[in-house]
Amino acid sequence: MTQESTHVEGRPSTLDAHGLLTWARRCVEQLAAHREEINALNVFPVPDADTGTNLLYTMRAAVDRAEGEDAWITEGGGTAGAREIAVALGHGAVHGARGNSGVILSQVLRAVGEAATFTVVDASTYRRALRTAVTLVDHALSEPVEGTIVTVLREAAAAAGRSSAASLVEVARAAADGGAEALDRTTSQLPALSRAGVVDAGGRGLLVLLDAMVEVLVGETPERPAYFIPPGPAADATLSVPGPESEEGAGTRYEVMYSLTHSDDARADELRTALRMVGDSVGVVGDGGSGANARWAVHVHTDDIGAAIETALPLGRVTEIRVTDMLDPAGLRPAHGGDYGGGGRRPGDTGLRRVVAIVPKGPLAELFSEAGAETVDPGDSGQGVIDAVLSVDADELLVLPNGELSREQIGALDAALRDSVGHALILPTGSVVQGLSALAVHDPTTTLSLDGFSMADAASGTRHAHLERAQQDALTLVGRCTAGDLLGVVGHDVALIEKDAVDAVCALVERMLSSGGELVTVLFGDDYDEGATESALSRLRSRHPDIEVVGYAAGRGRAVAHVGVE
Repeated sequence: MTQESTHVEGRPSTLDAHGLLTWARRCVEQLAAHREEINALNVFPVPDADTGTNLLYTMRAAVDRAEGEDAWITEGGGTAGAREIAVALGHGAVHGARGNSGVILSQVLRAVGEAATFTVVDASTYRRALRTAVTLVDHALSEPVEGTIVTVLREAAAAAGRSSAASLVEVARAAADGGAEALDRTTSQLPALSRAGVVDAGGRGLLVLLDAMVEVLVGETPERPAYFIPPGPAADATLSVPGPESEEGAGTRYEVMYSLTHSDDARADELRTALRMVGDSVGVVGDGGSGANARWAVHVHTDDIGAAIETALPLGRVTEIRVTDMLDPAGLRPAHGGDYGGGGRRPGDTGLRRVVAIVPKGPLAELFSEAGAETVDPGDSGQGVIDAVLSVDADELLVLPNGELSREQIGALDAALRDSVGHALILPTGSVVQGLSALAVHDPTTTLSLDGFSMADAASGTRHAHLERAQQDALTLVGRCTAGDLLGVVGHDVALIEKDAVDAVCALVERMLSSGGELVTVLFGDDYDEGATESALSRLRSRHPDIEVVGYAAGRGRAVAHVGVE
């Protein structure tokens, strides 16, 4: 029987966009089924039992992005190709990568996108994707360690390369079997795995993906041994104790991850080199994008959280910061679940520090809450703000007025804080967009003064404007307005007058960008329904393809819309 004849009738010999999505969804299902097994195998670089969870989270993020891309193209009357779905999987994985294993997985998926033709993934595509993944991972990691997922990936790629079959089925089988053989050998390649008598957790997770490809193509999952058998009491101790500190990651406490945008490959390389000085298990991986739309996922194990983050600040825009105490991964978490907010105690905190944002109830308040801040509704007059701020339980407070308080109210709040709270700072955020920029760089692991300085610096780097409705006929610096007109206010001056809400916000952004900018944030009030919001964002993105434009619902407020430019 020839290799070609082993193809199962009724099963695909290549994968189109639908088939690729089917594979990705099956990867999620299989990772969910094997999550506990993979978590139990997790003893290197630290035994924090989260590799299966991280791989599953990353793969789900990839599928969510790809499904969104498929739906968007379909709604527009088009048909997604395999390459578009593959690229979306890679972008979603980089944006949602969790843990060192998730970072590596993101590069495997990115490689499929870089290798795929428009219509299908075939045998040559799969070989090329695995080879590309090895190159991307080797470049992205500070010091690739043998006996890990890196080894399994490399051997799977080598096995696929050795297969001369023209059928994707046979190449997928060869890659999966090569990966399985490499996984078996990991036990003897790392002392931590040898002591525990287990295979590498990340490598086991990668094999799940390789086997899922075979399953989608032939309808059966390759048979594998049980890679983890629950140990007895004596073995439990072996699995719960880290290896010697000479092994990578064993001597550091915190896992730090964040996203980096507004950067480039050269600066990503610079960051990768710099992070090697503050920690290990360094990974800086890109999504393959270019210009303002490119994004890098950054991962490092370190004892110095602040240095790991501050190193990146001159090299791009840092967002989505996540810190995990690897010696106590189930310890205290931020109360609001935010990645970088002030809702709870963090590793290294000397006291409970909270950020309080003065912002109206509704979608805006939800944005701040999701980022970890406590929110206080100023109401129509600002009365009650002082009592609400003072009621927040914290040792240290950072208050973001966001343009909602008068100078007199800020002075009264300052006096009350000095009398009641040990340490507090009121930051100069003149608008909600400045408040969001400040919150994005909040670091509760550094001192209150340095944290406040960084947040104030981020706020000052965000130019802001807003739209409001004229309450009466009046004469402005740019001409006469009538009641109901939309006024574009930059600073304290009216800069434009418009009738239409979409025209007004687009004109205001154009005015702001005349002084330059790389990131535009628009907060749309209730005057903008879904259609108007999409119309405005589409117009701005088409006019400025090299500038990142993001929009959020702001709900009801005094301003019709807010604009921030960084």
